[in-house]
Amino acid sequence: MEQVSPFALTTLQRVKDLVFDPNLTIGLTGCVLNGTTDVTGVTVPSGKRIMVGQSISGTYIPAGTTIVAVVSPTEITLSQAATESATGQTLIVIDQTTAFDTVLTRLINWATNYINNECGVYSFVQQTYTNDTYSIDNPRQSFLLLRNRPVFTLTSLQWRAGTPSNPNWTDFIPDQFELVDPRTDPVSGTTFYPSGMVRVYGVLPRIYSNMIRATYVAGYPVNWANPEDHNTHWLPGDLTNVCENLVVRRFKRRMLAGQSSQSLDGGTTSWRNVLDAEDTDVLGQYRQLNF
Repeated sequence: MEQVSPFALTTLQRVKDLVFDPNLTIGLTGCVLNGTTDVTGVTVPSGKRIMVGQSISGTYIPAGTTIVAVVSPTEITLSQAATESATGQTLIVIDQTTAFDTVLTRLINWATNYINNECGVYSFVQQTYTNDTYSIDNPRQSFLLLRNRPVFTLTSLQWRAGTPSNPNWTDFIPDQFELVDPRTDPVSGTTFYPSGMVRVYGVLPRIYSNMIRATYVAGYPVNWANPEDHNTHWLPGDLTNVCENLVVRRFKRRMLAGQSSQSLDGGTTSWRNVLDAEDTDVLGQYRQLNF
């Protein structure tokens, strides 16, 4: 089965909770946890069926755990190991179909790429950008706007002498540059730089193209296991909401590609082929302007 990109703006389970009823559950009783991914002694209620890919939760079960194998009617394998050993446990399975998991995963990755492209960024999820290269056009330019934001650390800033095939990269003197306009997150106390702007005390060299490169950490920290914890999850909720809206919209209209209306019993239903105004406004707020 396809996997959601680690840089995706939502998760498969969050989208499934919008598409399918998350309140339909199956209670597995008598479960024996062994501190591993193996669960034995499982009793499934009569008339119910558990499937690979369904979410499962309970005491000692890490958040985000799913069923990866149904070994027998009384034994299952989890995607994450139980944190403790215990007997007689009741585990809760979200009774949602897994038939569309591959389609939804593909749509999540598509929606993420669409938003990234619309906003002009590689990714909103925090990562390290190594040797991100820039060209300088203005002979008096003393500021460099990093492509990816917000920036958390700038570990290297270099300029290039030599030729493209035989470059000679030289570090700027540490006190010759700094990130500007720091902010402090009120919850975590972490310092970050929303603008991603670097000031060089002097001017940036511009004899050749691709003369400047930087290595830095940028993007929002993400922790889908606990998205309500702002200490570890900074991804803006409005971006996640746009991603989920796009996925649900495309999923529900997957059989109607190219159509703008549908007639049934003498009535006609029409729909718009543009994004909701709220979603368009959100993308506008995160659109990057690079010079």
